[in-house]
Amino acid sequence: MRALGYLLFTLAVIMATVAGFVFFAAISDWRNRGCPGAEQCSDAVSVMVLTGCALVAAAVMAFAGMVFVRR
Repeated sequence: MRALGYLLFTLAVIMATVAGFVFFAAISDWRNRGCPGAEQCSDAVSVMVLTGCALVAAAVMAFAGMVFVRR
């Protein structure tokens, strides 16, 4: 159980790091397009929403990993 916990926690950290960089790129893209007010803002907003979901999933995975490590 402990190895599974460490694996989940490590994967959560990697996933959160990648999602953070993608979120930063989406915010930069959103600003460069002149949003709000531009026509193509929905693409950047969709990426921000999906990476936000990935960050929440990484937080849940990290919590599950901590629970498995403590058992």
